Amino acid sequence: MAEGEFHESMNLAALWDLPVLFCCENNLYAMGTALSRYQSETELTLKASVYRMPAWSVDGMDVLAVEKAAHAAVDAIRAGGGPHFLELRTYRFRAHSMFDPELYRAKDEVEDWKARDPIDTFRARLEEASLLPQADLDAIEAEAAAEVRRAIDFAEAGTWEPVSELTRFVTSEPEVAA
Repeated sequence: MAEGEFHESMNLAALWDLPVLFCCENNLYAMGTALSRYQSETELTLKASVYRMPAWSVDGMDVLAVEKAAHAAVDAIRAGGGPHFLELRTYRFRAHSMFDPELYRAKDEVEDWKARDPIDTFRARLEEASLLPQADLDAIEAEAAAEVRRAIDFAEAGTWEPVSELTRFVTSEPEVAA
């Protein structure tokens, strides 16, 4: 939300009353800087509401809360309510990149948030409600692992792009006179 494209998109969507749902995953950090250290206004919904569109926050760590908020927003948009904005308050467990030493946050902060991992908490809810038998969970995990393996195999079997093609379409191609 610190980029001009965000504000331009929000402004045009509001001006043109576009049926758009803007979702912002607020993980409390931009690369290696806490939100409060680089944004003068940390209430992201307040920023979005400046564009005169409904904007609200939802616990992004709660799968069912996100589903409920998304459905409400989509229903309103489809009913002609114009653009809406959802802030999904979540957390990034890992470093921003492999070069990020993560010196800007405490390890115990990360561990506290991991206790709210949305996959683990949703799985626990399903198990408590007897909606996810262990055999089904094992099958889902095996299928996911197989899909990841297929994607890796496909990527590794691919060919490298020829160096001569690396800049193709970076700029307009010159027209050849006939």
